[in-house]
Amino acid sequence: MLNTSISLTKSPSLFIVSSGRSGTTLLNSILNASQQIHIPYESDFIARAFPFYQGRQQLNRQDYLKLIDMFMQSSRPRGWGMQEDYLLDYLVESQPQTFAEVDSALNAAYHSQQGTADCLWGIKAPVLIASIDRIMQVYPEAKILHIVRDGRDVCLSYQQVHAQSEVKFGPKSLLANALYWLDGLKRIEEYRSSQIYEFRYEDLLLDPETELRRICQFIGIKYNKSMHQDFDAAQQVSLVNNQHLNNIHRKVKGKLDPKNTQKYLTQMSRIERLIFELIAAPYLAKYHYSLEFKNFPRLLLLPLRKLLYTAARQVNNWRYAKRDRNFYTANS
Repeated sequence: MLNTSISLTKSPSLFIVSSGRSGTTLLNSILNASQQIHIPYESDFIARAFPFYQGRQQLNRQDYLKLIDMFMQSSRPRGWGMQEDYLLDYLVESQPQTFAEVDSALNAAYHSQQGTADCLWGIKAPVLIASIDRIMQVYPEAKILHIVRDGRDVCLSYQQVHAQSEVKFGPKSLLANALYWLDGLKRIEEYRSSQIYEFRYEDLLLDPETELRRICQFIGIKYNKSMHQDFDAAQQVSLVNNQHLNNIHRKVKGKLDPKNTQKYLTQMSRIERLIFELIAAPYLAKYHYSLEFKNFPRLLLLPLRKLLYTAARQVNNWRYAKRDRNFYTANS
């Protein structure tokens, strides 16, 4: 007999999102070091399965099998390291009948296995920045941490992924990076809520105590300096895909590095910096990032920016919808 006493009553209370390449894995590890909250490695299951199961009010064994398969494919490492038979037994015994109940039960199965059921639970997945509405529909009481990093450094980091990683992901060109970064910020901006806390990656690096005190207060856990001063690098490594460990995630093997900022000043050409700034200046300024080309007549760019931002939203919505359909079909 499985212990499913918490499966339908305790759900993820925190989601960490960003435009990607912004320190979510680092923050994940620091928060886990508090031993008051436990966040596994990435999962965007809640977004991928939502369009197909959110309206269902009655689920059967076949639905469970389908949802488990979707969970295994969308949670890394595969299914957070759990076995399909274990998850099926868990669902069959707990008998969740809605999507929210299934997601809660899958989380409970993991935390029951890991011995972390007494902690707060969280989910980390940068791509969920485009699914805030889905998160709130499934878990209306959940809190969201949004990490913002200077888009120019984000761009460089994604380009590093394409240059050095065997597994390519994220935007590649300068224009695609700028518009992807902006669209994520605009989605957060449009979803105004006291349940969302935004902070800058750079502030976490430069003054971790101040920023983490604020984050802990928002989450509802106690701050302790050991969270960021003594957290185990090995714990961080366990949260990282082995394929990425020695290239795009090599920073997680060390401590907080306050110098890991403004790389764009030396690694981007002047023309690249100009183009990015002309596109993204309003949001760079909003998040208090420095502007290099302040004398450029920006009013002339307002119509072009509006067109680009609208096009980015439409293209991204199309891509996300296509990804949802392909994901569902691939797991049919």
